[in-house]
Amino acid sequence: MSRVVLHIGTEKTGTTSIQHFMSQNRQALLTKGIVYPNLGSRKDAHFDLVNSVHPLDNGGRHMEFLGPVTQPVDFLWNKLEECINEHPNKTIVLSAEHFSSRLRENALKYISNFFEKLSITPEIIIYLRPQADYIESSYSTEIKAGSPKVFKKVMEQYQSQSLRYDYEQLIDLWASFFNKDSIKIIPYEKSSIGDDIRLNFLSAIGVTELSGLDLAKAKLNEKWSNPMLEFARLANARMTHITGQQRLDFLTFAQEIIDIELKPQPSHLMTIEQYNEVMAYYESSNARMCQKYMPNRQVLFMDEVKLNPFRETVSTPFLTQFDFIKIIYTLFLKGYK
Repeated sequence: MSRVVLHIGTEKTGTTSIQHFMSQNRQALLTKGIVYPNLGSRKDAHFDLVNSVHPLDNGGRHMEFLGPVTQPVDFLWNKLEECINEHPNKTIVLSAEHFSSRLRENALKYISNFFEKLSITPEIIIYLRPQADYIESSYSTEIKAGSPKVFKKVMEQYQSQSLRYDYEQLIDLWASFFNKDSIKIIPYEKSSIGDDIRLNFLSAIGVTELSGLDLAKAKLNEKWSNPMLEFARLANARMTHITGQQRLDFLTFAQEIIDIELKPQPSHLMTIEQYNEVMAYYESSNARMCQKYMPNRQVLFMDEVKLNPFRETVSTPFLTQFDFIKIIYTLFLKGYK
């Protein structure tokens, strides 16, 4: 019988690196008994598989960043069943962070029924990042995607996003549809994952012999500095006529200028007080989750807070008005059109 591993995220835990590696090494992994199937238009991850059941919990809507869906809900899941039947003695690995971020009771019931019909208990792998770091990284993604939201709004909303940041509720939801003991929770911190998330993931799916695998690191999801994030936010709000690839080209050019002119250093979006506030808010639920699902671990996150400087005060600007004007002037001085 096939073994199925469902990597469900969460977002901002190296999922892109894992998915790029798995897709680039499909053939080499196959020789090690690992099948990373092609399902849908996306070849790197299994977003289309998630997207097929996304409407069940989201008012009939599909995911906004994928193309229009013309196939019935069962189409890709039937393709997955065919793949499982074709590889009865191999490990089928599926990966999409939107399993955890987008799907709720109705979709999870569909997926649970699918595997129950095949008499398969899927193994579920989920990485969890300290909530304060997750909030900062999620804000960065929003800005990159075109949001004009100020960081203050994020800090006003984090307590209300329970199934995103309250890991106890998220894992409880999945445990209500799948075998509790089949859920493998991995804290996304160096003491748990080491220096390379891809190696940790390979170990989690049972691959220990690395010969033949291409482990060259690709430049993926490059981190933006705080001044760059603020510049992009202002650009998103004020230059709405620039969209799509034109917007990305403009921001890439701007990033080069900001790196040269401002030489920004890595730093937190939060003050130390805000960081501690977030972690204190979720401390109890993190502890309860450990008691239920990780009994050998007293606390979920063990590593010290990153040494990057914290924002001095909540009013300390990420980018001064003078620097914003300076960057705009330099952009056009260098010939950006």
